[in-house]
Amino acid sequence: MAVPTASPVVLDALADATRRAVLAELVDSDATATVEELVAALADRPAAAGSDATADRTDLRTALHHVHLPTLAEAGGVTFDPETGLVAAPSERPFDREWVARLVTDHPDPAYDATLAALGSGRRQVVLRELLVAGPATDRELAVAVAAHERGVDRATVPGSVAEVVELSLAHTHLPMLADAGFVTREGATVVAESMPWRSDPWVAASPIAEWAAAE
Repeated sequence: MAVPTASPVVLDALADATRRAVLAELVDSDATATVEELVAALADRPAAAGSDATADRTDLRTALHHVHLPTLAEAGGVTFDPETGLVAAPSERPFDREWVARLVTDHPDPAYDATLAALGSGRRQVVLRELLVAGPATDRELAVAVAAHERGVDRATVPGSVAEVVELSLAHTHLPMLADAGFVTREGATVVAESMPWRSDPWVAASPIAEWAAAE
């Protein structure tokens, strides 16, 4: 059975308070903006823009032009012309959803960055779903669940060699990231989901992961 996931690309793009502040500013103004206008607006919203906004405006301008706006544009959150410096929210985009709007509105400060970064992976979302719905699991059991989801097959048909490769990925990348962000912990040979406030957040309830994130 397919596991509902929220777009990892969108979550990854939103895993920075400055980028969430850019989107909030574009929504508030409902107009095309220049990089300079965004610099001025974000510099006046230090809580929303995070650490970049408290730095020198030159640093903020550089970060917007070379990091944040290209990241948002690649994910489909904005249109950005580096030559003219014009930025706008496209009329049809993967960001035009209620759960994304809630994220941008409700989490302007950098404290939520790690949460979104941890969720910004399809594999990590499948791991969390497995732990929340089925309970503690070994690395291999999680690897089989992830491989079955990615291949669209029954778990019993996942080759051992495939599960081994996915298990290495989980052990070296995804599980440490989830653990560092406080999502999971280890109890002996098993991985256990921690109780975290993100599960009751309004954006989660409006997102595709709502049906399993609230599992008890």
